[in-house]
Amino acid sequence: MKVTFDSNTWRKVASPDNFPKDPFIQDYRKIREAINDSRIIPFISETVFTLEAIRKIDRKKFFKDYKAEITTDITETEDGQIKMSFKIGPNENAHPGNNEFLKEHFANAAKLGFNIINLPRVAGITNKDIESLKYKMSNEKLTKYLDKVFEVGARITELKAGDYEINRLGLKYNPEAGMHGIGDAPDSENGNIAKAVAEWADGDSVASHIAIGGDYFCTNDQAVSGGSNSVFSIKNLKVLNDEYDFKTVTPTELAKML
Repeated sequence: MKVTFDSNTWRKVASPDNFPKDPFIQDYRKIREAINDSRIIPFISETVFTLEAIRKIDRKKFFKDYKAEITTDITETEDGQIKMSFKIGPNENAHPGNNEFLKEHFANAAKLGFNIINLPRVAGITNKDIESLKYKMSNEKLTKYLDKVFEVGARITELKAGDYEINRLGLKYNPEAGMHGIGDAPDSENGNIAKAVAEWADGDSVASHIAIGGDYFCTNDQAVSGGSNSVFSIKNLKVLNDEYDFKTVTPTELAKML
């Protein structure tokens, strides 16, 4: 059974001893046992370590300063023609990496066998600290995944969830380049940007989970702060379930299934 754990559940599965006061910690321990017994194949979205790992107060500045890596290659053909090619990729040195809080839980997740899945974007944000756990796909499997993850991601945006709000905010302040617009936004938008980045991360997590053929998405998120445009809102969950058989479970519900 493939289960993706979101940012409010994976740490307690990976490091249950760190949360002795959690009233549901026995559920997390039961889930952990199921992973050890190979009854659950655990996944985490890369966004936990990229988008969500950037402190809320730093998110606007991060996007303002972020620049993709652009490389050029100039070659001369046998007939004397000059050819120039450009490659745009992620700036691998822009992200601060895992903070001390994440490092411990990441190490425990690695020992437990977690896989990190991503939704690759042109010049997208990466975190070098998580490369060892990246879920490996190649050839036909990778092609199928990419086709599906971008299809689902686009559908989530159509529902005005996922990256919809961060794109809207960016274009509001820079109609030519949305992500630069996030950096150009006034400080009064800081709270909205932080929430929009969190929703963007949730949307990418859901798209990645669906694209790998996940069975259950384990979360405690009730879309309290995201409202009706959250990917976890009742109306959006119904659409995603109807169209992609997307199912969410709480840790307690998952533990009862084992």
